[in-house]
Amino acid sequence: MVPTDDSDVFVPGELIGYLSSAYQEMQDCADTWRALSDSDHEAGYPVFIPTHGTDDVERRSLVARQLAVKESTGLDIDDVVEKHYEAGLICASPEIVSAVDALNQAKAGFKDIVLQIRALATTNKPLSRDKFLSQAMQSAGIQTLHLRECYRQIRIMPPHLEVFAWTWATSHARIQKVSFEKAIEMAENLRDRDEQLAEIVIDILRKKCASDEVLAKRVTLPNQLRANYVYREDDQLVRKSCPLSGIVIAQQATLPRLVWRPNPKWSETQAIKLPRESIIEKEPLIEVLNLYRYVSHGR
Repeated sequence: MVPTDDSDVFVPGELIGYLSSAYQEMQDCADTWRALSDSDHEAGYPVFIPTHGTDDVERRSLVARQLAVKESTGLDIDDVVEKHYEAGLICASPEIVSAVDALNQAKAGFKDIVLQIRALATTNKPLSRDKFLSQAMQSAGIQTLHLRECYRQIRIMPPHLEVFAWTWATSHARIQKVSFEKAIEMAENLRDRDEQLAEIVIDILRKKCASDEVLAKRVTLPNQLRANYVYREDDQLVRKSCPLSGIVIAQQATLPRLVWRPNPKWSETQAIKLPRESIIEKEPLIEVLNLYRYVSHGR
């Protein structure tokens, strides 16, 4: 067993071994995909990376494929500091499809081991989960891995893809319930930034809110990339939609009909949105904390 920073918590050596092996399996699968990728291009399997270069020649080039595959197979923090190829479609041979599928399975296996380690940490000492996992990763020599990228599955589209259109879900937000006590705590945390501002916010909360009132924190989410696609199955056209994260693989030798729409946030002009009924008031109670009152608070 390897001791963690908490002297009474230990990471079993067996799990560290499993973690190391799972990482190596991921890395081997990623290496296989990269090694096979150029041969697909030489065999005429096309690619389209809409965010690469300035014209379709560059977007369909070998360089575009190489950079997109390199980014898609990055597992380390340094590999994914800034992702340039959040969208793209690569037509792939059966060998490449098999390699990408193997990478996805290896990622699932790695994630399973990580969850086992986190579960063991919770059993031993609930507050030490992050340190527990960090120690396990350090002991396995993989402390610089980017966990989210290690978990991310590469989407493989169904065969006989005929249409593939990128689109964006915009202006969506998540509403979090915040107790009065939590709101006061959030206001107290403003003291590091501005002592007077913290006092003003606390005063507003105490004057306008009951101690048992629940507020709402509106968390704006970034635009989400999605795809609308059509494929043929049993001589019937099937239409579907799905969220996207990065490059997708098409199991065919020709590109489907493509429709690319850039992220609206890149445009200087924003579409006018119609107002809709909301569960929170239109104006924030505490703008600096993005806190709102629920519409029904006074009823």
